[in-house]
Amino acid sequence: MVFDRKDRRVTQALARWAEVAPTLGFQPGAFRHKLIWQKDEKTRSHIVLRLKGPRALIIKQVTQGAADKSLSDTVNALRDAHQRLLSHTKAHAPEVLFSTETGDFIVMTEATGRTFEEHVNKGRTHGAMLKRVGAWLSAFHGSGPLERRTYQPSFMVGHIERMQKLVEDDPTLVAEPDHFIACCKAVPKLAEAAEGRQTYSASKHGDFNVRNILLGPDGETGLDFKPPGSAPVGFDIVRFLMDYAELFQPLPKGQLLTQDTLDAFFNGYTLVDPDDPAVRFLPYVQLLNDWKAIPSDPQERSWRQRARMANISALATTAFGAE
Repeated sequence: MVFDRKDRRVTQALARWAEVAPTLGFQPGAFRHKLIWQKDEKTRSHIVLRLKGPRALIIKQVTQGAADKSLSDTVNALRDAHQRLLSHTKAHAPEVLFSTETGDFIVMTEATGRTFEEHVNKGRTHGAMLKRVGAWLSAFHGSGPLERRTYQPSFMVGHIERMQKLVEDDPTLVAEPDHFIACCKAVPKLAEAAEGRQTYSASKHGDFNVRNILLGPDGETGLDFKPPGSAPVGFDIVRFLMDYAELFQPLPKGQLLTQDTLDAFFNGYTLVDPDDPAVRFLPYVQLLNDWKAIPSDPQERSWRQRARMANISALATTAFGAE
């Protein structure tokens, strides 16, 4: 990815850093900066800078959506995760050193390591990394209150039925609409096996995917938490595993997740096992959510979306038994 080094947002962020640095005991001129991420969309625009100097730091500045309360809620979620994981030797979350009241400008410690996705792209063995990811998520879920709960899939069934109706009314909303609708129709039957079984609810990460965890020499670090909330632990588990399956996993037969994928991940994750009702049911929901998020027009898709759509279509055929 090529970034615009003259992005005016960088100048704005560095000006804000110059004001904040002395309050943290730093001289702003003692740091070199590098733009490592940028996004510029209609509803959200932000940049991420890496600062190298007396300490390795990260700056994140949001220049659209700054009045959105979810920004400050996200900072609170990160602070909570960092505090909860302080006692763990391998599981970490970045420390927030400074945040504006709105959460539109934050300074945090830089975590060491590469994202799971970067490791995969460099040819690292998947199984060992999946185990590490599972161990981090197990530590994160286990660091807060766990509530034994009877799993009720009806909410997700209703969500899928509403998506199905939208696509029936306007087939241009998704790629391969007939295939999508056929898969939606299979969900209520799949939900029956999960109905009324026991699971655990915990504080959720909210956006746990292959780019939101770093694997480094000092352990694993979760990134980009969503606002605080609780959910069945399968929510985060499935969000990650389906992101992995749609991008990197070899195509399984008759299912969405291969046994190798499940075995590796649950060698690290210990709070529930692969037979957990949410873990068994939610992959089908996640696949359809990810499917609907991809532009129906192939010309409007990024290279990542094109690769994901090809795998989603293949996974849906083998797992739902519908074409």
